[in-house]
Amino acid sequence: MSPYPPNSDSRLWNDVLREGPRFLEAVRKAVGDDVDIMVDAGGSDQYWHGDLKWAMEAARMLAHYNVVWFEEALRADDLEGYRQLRAASPVHISAGEVITRRQNFYAWIEARALDIVQPDLCIVGGLSEGRRIAWAADDHHILVVPHGWNTAVGLAADLHLTAAIPNARYVEYWFPAPYVDGILAKPFRLDSNGLLAIPTGPGLGIEVDEEKVRHYARAG
Repeated sequence: MSPYPPNSDSRLWNDVLREGPRFLEAVRKAVGDDVDIMVDAGGSDQYWHGDLKWAMEAARMLAHYNVVWFEEALRADDLEGYRQLRAASPVHISAGEVITRRQNFYAWIEARALDIVQPDLCIVGGLSEGRRIAWAADDHHILVVPHGWNTAVGLAADLHLTAAIPNARYVEYWFPAPYVDGILAKPFRLDSNGLLAIPTGPGLGIEVDEEKVRHYARAG
């Protein structure tokens, strides 16, 4: 794979362009050509310093390596920055994991600031609110990938939502993580195709092991 061509002498750009391709090439070598790669820049962090021009240059670099989407490239509340980034970026732009109300999502959706919205069902109001967000996104041809960096309960809800809406393809799965694979009587496990089965039991379809929950509550 040819080196990514630098487009700036800025030290910030050079740091990204020098390290990014090396990491991406290593990841691709490890997972093979049939696995999708996504990049999360962590812009929801309170100390995030990446600006719009940084994100645009980074997106151009990621496109060179066929990255599927660029997540949290800017500060979490930078709606106008995301709108400009999404319009200019050659890769899909995703965000939304810290947005807390469906009404706030509507502003991002209607501004076409994202290609992919990522509501966290544990903070947006559960499945009913997540479904409203998903249908609003579908009306604007925007994909939904629930943000699943929480617990096994959240993951179960994410699986059900994803299975029930037409504009979803992925579920974010945190593993290994004690609050995901360590609190269920029957933990989630990927099958040979890298897929998670949708729980079929009552409610969310999972059985929480309360003794395991108490163990982690004491440990915390």
